[in-house]
Amino acid sequence: MKNPFRITTLRPEDPFCDRERELDELVRHGLNGASVTLFSPRRYGKTSLILRVQDRIAGQGGYTVYADLYRVMSVDDLAGRLAKAVYEGLNRREPLLEKGRRAVLRFFQTYRPTFSPTPDGGVQIDVRPVAGLSGYDLLESLLGEIGRFSAECGHPVHVALDEFQDIVGIDKGKTEALLRAQMQTHDAAYLYAGSRRRILRAMFADNGRPFYNSSFPMELPPLPHEALTRYIRDRFADAGGHIPEPSAARVSERVEQYPYYAQMLGYFLFDGPPSPGLEDVDRAFDLMLGNERYAYQGIIDGLTSVQQAVLIGLAREPGAKPTSRAFLSAYGLSAGGVQKAVSHLRNQDYVVETDKGLVLVDPVFREWLVRTF
Repeated sequence: MKNPFRITTLRPEDPFCDRERELDELVRHGLNGASVTLFSPRRYGKTSLILRVQDRIAGQGGYTVYADLYRVMSVDDLAGRLAKAVYEGLNRREPLLEKGRRAVLRFFQTYRPTFSPTPDGGVQIDVRPVAGLSGYDLLESLLGEIGRFSAECGHPVHVALDEFQDIVGIDKGKTEALLRAQMQTHDAAYLYAGSRRRILRAMFADNGRPFYNSSFPMELPPLPHEALTRYIRDRFADAGGHIPEPSAARVSERVEQYPYYAQMLGYFLFDGPPSPGLEDVDRAFDLMLGNERYAYQGIIDGLTSVQQAVLIGLAREPGAKPTSRAFLSAYGLSAGGVQKAVSHLRNQDYVVETDKGLVLVDPVFREWLVRTF
């Protein structure tokens, strides 16, 4: 039996767990031309949801563009990624290699596309800028073309910019201002998505920033426990397997309704004994921890010793106050160093302030830290 759990981005046709309210709301805003800022932790199903939203919008006649801006390095890099995403979106709607399908390309002259057939029958699209333009001029020209296209194409236009907060690393705000100045004139809906929530939220909540109050905010919550339990049981059944309800519920509880880990734990569990019991769930959880340890070690290696100590301390003592005398004494820290460390950990979305205090965002990473240190 093929394993029914996917640990990569879910395709629009794959079974989805809940998110119906968010899906309906995002589609409605997209068709209405309203922009949304979508916040979520890493590996929370954000990209899978975006692709599902765009699939529905496309099904109702809309044009969709999806650009991944993760670790975008420069204005030219940003413009190139956006241009490639535009051509890929146009090609999804109307294959541009087919005769008579290229009239839409008259709107876009800043970048020239090249099309290369792939072995699976698809098309690889690359782009190169026209001579004489670079940097901000290149980006401004492309944005102007998107604006004209959105005004004249006669259909909804939906543009998703994933990991949008990473544009703040390009410069000291000029790119942010240029994007806002152009996008606010477009007859298009923008979906600004990101997983470094503190940075993304500041872009839209700070009244001194260009994107202040320019979109509807939406934050993805954990999956509902009952829905996730049912989803896990259904995936086993669809693949010809069986999992008792208490074991499916244990999966949901162990990962604290975290979408990526629910898929990962389900994946390991499905390949284990038939009709798995509670102990099988715990053994599969240990396998998952072992699988993730290299990624977790990479996070730790990228932190200073003070940042590491604060993170480990909060893993052991969720909700603790790092600047308290007891915390500082327990981990050999100074108040000044801790404040800087907490700021960094929050900006990276490793920790978040809750009504219970400061806690780690990733529950499985937290478990690994407790076991390892």
